[in-house]
Amino acid sequence: MKTKTYQNSIAVLFALAWGLVLLDRNAISFLFPILMKEFNLNNAQTGQLVMVTGFGFVIASLFITPLADKTGLKKIWLVPVIILSGVFSGSTAVANSLAAMLLVRFLTGFADGPIYPLMTSVLKVQGDPKRFASYIGLSQFSIGLIAMILGPTLTIQLALHLNWRYAFLFTSLPAVIVGIIIWFVMKEVRPGSRGAADGLDSETQSQGEETMKWRDVPRIFAYRNCTLSYIANVLVMVGFWGVVSFGTTYWATEGGLTLAQTGYLSSISGVVGLGWAIVIPIIVDRLGRKPSSILFTLFIALSMLILYLNQGLPAQISYVMVLGCCGFTSVLFVAIICQESVPPAIGATTTAIGMAIGEFFGTAIAPRVLGSLGDMYGLRTIFLVAAISTALAFFISLGLIETRKPAHKQDTVEAAQ
Repeated sequence: MKTKTYQNSIAVLFALAWGLVLLDRNAISFLFPILMKEFNLNNAQTGQLVMVTGFGFVIASLFITPLADKTGLKKIWLVPVIILSGVFSGSTAVANSLAAMLLVRFLTGFADGPIYPLMTSVLKVQGDPKRFASYIGLSQFSIGLIAMILGPTLTIQLALHLNWRYAFLFTSLPAVIVGIIIWFVMKEVRPGSRGAADGLDSETQSQGEETMKWRDVPRIFAYRNCTLSYIANVLVMVGFWGVVSFGTTYWATEGGLTLAQTGYLSSISGVVGLGWAIVIPIIVDRLGRKPSSILFTLFIALSMLILYLNQGLPAQISYVMVLGCCGFTSVLFVAIICQESVPPAIGATTTAIGMAIGEFFGTAIAPRVLGSLGDMYGLRTIFLVAAISTALAFFISLGLIETRKPAHKQDTVEAAQ
């Protein structure tokens, strides 16, 4: 019971922390209308703020996470970056120029980058293997509730009733507090030990298990599941970021809805996302990882096609259903399947690489390309591109190797060479 209590505790704390971290990251987007007036910013400059945050995220994912895997320690890396994420986001409150804001937003993204890969790698080692998908689902639920549903309203109301600077301070403080709590609750698992959650001495070193070597990093791409998952994730992210970036504009300009109706549609989508966070882990555990990835990519592709072909109720239903499914399908590829396909020593780095690639193509390249296509052929074209890209992800999923195995069997799946 004590072990189960510990596993549940870190799963809940990690989910809470990740939801708060994403709230800190997205808070600035909710306040852009206020900041544009305060600092006389244009759309290009607000885009810069989003872009530098993404660059910081990618850089830290690719460089800080491997350092953590290299040492074999997670707690001493994870807790500081959670706390720093809140500190840097809160520091936006004292920024008095665009240059200062660009700096603190880059640092915010830099602190955010390693958090999710480190969390999932800890849950993979210290948690119950049979509940790994459920842990991921809990994190997705936290994102939907904190960052997508409560976050926008809370942040904007704080800015309106107090000041935008106080909004950054008050929304960043919870992440710092949760980070401190994690420090006292989380146990460090030393390289080679089975894990503190197994009731073993966390200082125990077993023979034959080593920490990550730098030469192990390029070998990650030799695992079939990792390479295929990285590609499939990017293809899914094309559709996801297309809908996130242009969905509201599409419905208000081409889809026949008012801006208020579009807002209601987005709110319903957030609620449906919470449902996905509960339902998808059950499906993933019951059907397996590979069948689930096949099922969800097919569902996303068909939903995007309906969005392209129809503007009525079927398209609106597809719109509210597809976002949450895209988000979880992404973590199914880069967190669940990738983590279960490699040795624990390189688990965090494997997920970090997948997230960095998805972040780069998802936030930097895809919106720009899709926006240009929308200007030339109409925003509906974005959904056609998304349907095609996700259909390709569907075919790639057919080549995956199933990683869902009974607990008594091996924890990793070597890729077919």
